[in-house]
Amino acid sequence: MSLRTVVIVGRPNVGKSTLFNRVVGERRAVVHESAGVTRDRIAERTDWAGHPFLLLDTGGIVPFGETVSQFDRVVTDIALDAVAEADVVLFLVDGQTGVTAWDEHIADLLRKSGKPVVLAVNKIEKEANLFAVPEFWKLGLGDPIGISALHGQNVGDLLDLVVAGFPTEAAETPCDCRIAIVGRPNVGKSSLLNLLVGRQESLVSDIPGTTRDSINTDLRWQGRVLRLVDTAGLRRRSRIDEAVEVFSVVRSERAIEECDVGVLIVDASAGGVAQDARIAGLIHDAGKGMLIAFNKWDLVEKDHKTHLKLWEDFQREVPFVSYAPWMTLSALTRQRSGSILEKAWEVHEARQRRIDTGELNRFLEKVMDEQPPRSHDGGTGKVYYATQTGTAPPVFVLSVNDPTVFARHYLRFLNNRLRETYGFVGSRIFIKLKAH
Repeated sequence: MSLRTVVIVGRPNVGKSTLFNRVVGERRAVVHESAGVTRDRIAERTDWAGHPFLLLDTGGIVPFGETVSQFDRVVTDIALDAVAEADVVLFLVDGQTGVTAWDEHIADLLRKSGKPVVLAVNKIEKEANLFAVPEFWKLGLGDPIGISALHGQNVGDLLDLVVAGFPTEAAETPCDCRIAIVGRPNVGKSSLLNLLVGRQESLVSDIPGTTRDSINTDLRWQGRVLRLVDTAGLRRRSRIDEAVEVFSVVRSERAIEECDVGVLIVDASAGGVAQDARIAGLIHDAGKGMLIAFNKWDLVEKDHKTHLKLWEDFQREVPFVSYAPWMTLSALTRQRSGSILEKAWEVHEARQRRIDTGELNRFLEKVMDEQPPRSHDGGTGKVYYATQTGTAPPVFVLSVNDPTVFARHYLRFLNNRLRETYGFVGSRIFIKLKAH
């Protein structure tokens, strides 16, 4: 199921960040009485009534020609791009000031967007303030609901309306593997996708997504149906770099949520950067399969050490991806691009591997005889029994005498030995301890 996106919008200083903090349950966004404090989009994953979604906070939308701060144009452009990305828009207005010309301007933009809108009238702390709520009917966005983001009044009822607006899930077309092509902007994701689709056996279908430019492409490859989850392409109102940064992670998170294997495209001519590490972290934390593909290899000046040095430098920037297979390619010259689906399928198959319980326990007994756990925190760890409880990603549960005496480095040792013996290429391995 695709991770839904809900964006909070409104003019400056109506309480958007206060509501954001209330919903996610922590003081994540900056809250201040001054208008225009929130300049960048902030995103947090949260849940309501069993419906997970990504909640976006935005800066205040300012009509063109009006002024609050020097950042008005950029902040407004980013907020409007967030609307285009959203499944549901939560439009917040101020019940103490009533309907303003800026509210009417924003309401007009939201009607033109065609997105589902939930209208919330904030700052209704007192019963007397409830009389202000019907006034907002004139915005033409349906039935307004009065809330107090500061005190939490009616916020639960508001979220009921938000999740009720989620699109109904259609029956998913079966496929053998879902592959997300992710990475920061301008690393060649679109070029690679177009190349893969253009040279494969047959195109099965294009499946429109719920967000702008989101197209999932099914193609038939070696008798299998692979679904390519594309995150490329962003038509934005502003060409400011911050706007690109804002949505690349949001797009990646949505794609990773849907995939079996995440193919992280890195610009080989630029090397690893913080944004690459951030997107790799999304794949790692989600327990998805991972493949690192260094594109634009044709632009790199090479000698006999370049290939290995590229990977070593990348691991210094992103040290937790050492288990991921990697490759170099050029979507422009087609160099090695044809093998990317083969490697992604190899990762997918490795994630399905299951070790027989008897074999697993014999393996652990041998490994622990060779390298027993050292005394740690006043005790020595003992493993009585182990079983694999899950695949994709592989999960192992060890029944032990005391989980607290197992040092992290020893669990890494077991993790590495499992990988050396059984492969699990490109897949994070989870080892959990349970007191016997």
